[in-house]
Amino acid sequence: MESRQASEEELPEGESNDRVVESRRPPPMFRRENFHRGDGLGPLLDDDMMKDVAGESTATALGNVASSLEADPPATTESKDSTLPEQPRALVEVGLSKAFLTDLTLKIMHYSGTPSAAQLMRRLGLGQSMVQQILRTLQEERLCEVLSQSDLFTGNYRYRLSERGTARAAEALERTRYAGPVPVTAEQYAEVIRAQQKRRQAPSPARIKAILDDFVLAPEVADAVSRALYSGKTAMLHGPSGSGKTSILEGYARSLDGVVLVPYALYVYGQVIRVFDPSIHEPVEDADDGNAVKDDGKLDRRWALVRRPTVVLGSEIGQESLELAYDPQARFYQAPPHMKAQGGVLVVDDLGRQKTEARELMARWLIPVERGWDSLSLITGEKLTIPFDIQLLFATNRSLDQLADDALMRRILYKLEIPSPGPEEFAEILRQLCHQRNVQVPEGAIERMVERLYSQSGEKPRAAYARDLLEVVIEGAAYDGQEPVLDEESFERALKLFMSHQGGGEAA
Repeated sequence: MESRQASEEELPEGESNDRVVESRRPPPMFRRENFHRGDGLGPLLDDDMMKDVAGESTATALGNVASSLEADPPATTESKDSTLPEQPRALVEVGLSKAFLTDLTLKIMHYSGTPSAAQLMRRLGLGQSMVQQILRTLQEERLCEVLSQSDLFTGNYRYRLSERGTARAAEALERTRYAGPVPVTAEQYAEVIRAQQKRRQAPSPARIKAILDDFVLAPEVADAVSRALYSGKTAMLHGPSGSGKTSILEGYARSLDGVVLVPYALYVYGQVIRVFDPSIHEPVEDADDGNAVKDDGKLDRRWALVRRPTVVLGSEIGQESLELAYDPQARFYQAPPHMKAQGGVLVVDDLGRQKTEARELMARWLIPVERGWDSLSLITGEKLTIPFDIQLLFATNRSLDQLADDALMRRILYKLEIPSPGPEEFAEILRQLCHQRNVQVPEGAIERMVERLYSQSGEKPRAAYARDLLEVVIEGAAYDGQEPVLDEESFERALKLFMSHQGGGEAA
C-alpha cells in the first residue's frame, strides 16, 4: 500500500489536494472519508478538426467538443465543427505537481530507451512547450542526456536517462508503475462528464427502429422496446432464455451514434486511476506515425475522443467488478466497468446468475443512476465522488419477484417481457438465418418444419432454437461431405439430437 507521505509528495506545491477538491459543492465531488499495467498512447486528431479556444478552461472546451459531435446521426469528419482545448502551457493548467510530471517522464524514458521530444509529447499527451520545460528540468538536475539529433532539419533531439536519472526512475517505479499519458485531475473529469451529459442528444425514434429492424419481433414488442430505449432510462428485458433479450440490448448499444471524451487516467489523492481501455474505447481518429508534430498546442492529448462506449457484463460479475481495482504490483487503479461506460451503455446480462446477489448488483448501479453521481473508495481511505452518466440495461430470465423487492424494482421505469416467438416470427428467423448461412431450403419446407415444431407439447420454441437447430444441420452436412440443405430429413435428425441434448426442451 502506498504511504500517505508518498502520495503527498505529488501534490502541487503550496496547495492541498483536499482544499482543491472540496471546493466544489453541492454535491461535493471529492471528499475525504473512511471508506494492468499499460502505457496507452493517445490518438492525434486532424488539424482541420480544431480551432483555437483561448480563454476557455480545459473542461469547458472539452465539454463543447463532446456536445458538438454527439448529434444523431453522427457527423462525418469533413462536417465536424468542433472546438478542442489548447494544450496546457503552464503547470497550474495541468493541475499536477512538477515532481509528478518529472517522475512520469523518467518512467516513460525508462521504458522507451532513447525517445525523441516528439515521442515524449505523444506518450505524455502534452504540448511542445510543456515537454520542453520538463526536459530542461531533467537536464538541469542531470537526470537525462542529449544523445543525438534524429532529424537535422527539425532539431528533434533524442534523450536518454543518465545514471542518476535511472536511479530516480527506479524510485518512481516503486511508487507506481503507471507510465501512460498525463492524468487529468478528478475535478476536470467531473466537469467534462457533466457537460457531456447536459448536451448529449438522444437517438431519434427512427434510428432506434432501424436498429431493431435487424431483429424479428412482434409489432407490439418492437414498439415497447423502442419506447424504452428511446427514453435513455434504465430498462429491464425479461422472459425465457433464448428469446433474444441479450442480442437486442447488445445490438442497440453497439449501434449507437455519437462520441464522448475519455481521459487516459485520473489523478486524485496522490493516486492514479486508469480509465481508457482499448478493449472498450474505440477512438474516432487513428494516431499518426508520431514522427511529425503539427500545431501541438491545439489539442489536449490527455483525452481520447471515442465512440459511445458499450460495456457488457455477464454472469462472471463479482464484487471486484463494482469498485476501483487496485493492482498491488503496478500500484495504480483500474476504473470499474461502469466508469469505463460513462457516456454510453452498461448492459448487465443474465441478471440473477452472478456470484453477487441480484439485489446487491441492482442497488449498486440503480441508486447512482437515480441520483446522478457515484462514490468510489480508494485503499488509502478516501472516497472519490464522480458524476454517473450511463444508460443501464438489464436482461434476465428470472421472474422479477425473485430478483428484488418492490422498492428496488420501482426504480426501473421500463420492465418489458420478451416472449418466445410465435410460428410466423420463428419461420422468419429461420428463413433469414438460412439466407445468411447459405443453406438451401426446398419450397414450403420451413412452414412444414415450424408446424412440426409448434405441434409438440411443452414449452413454446424459443428464438435461439432456430440458430441452434440450423447449426446442427450445417455441421451434419459437413460430416456427410454435402452442402447443407434444410429439408424434412435433416431437420428431423437435428431436432432429435438437439431436443435430446436439451433434456426435453430446456434451452441453454
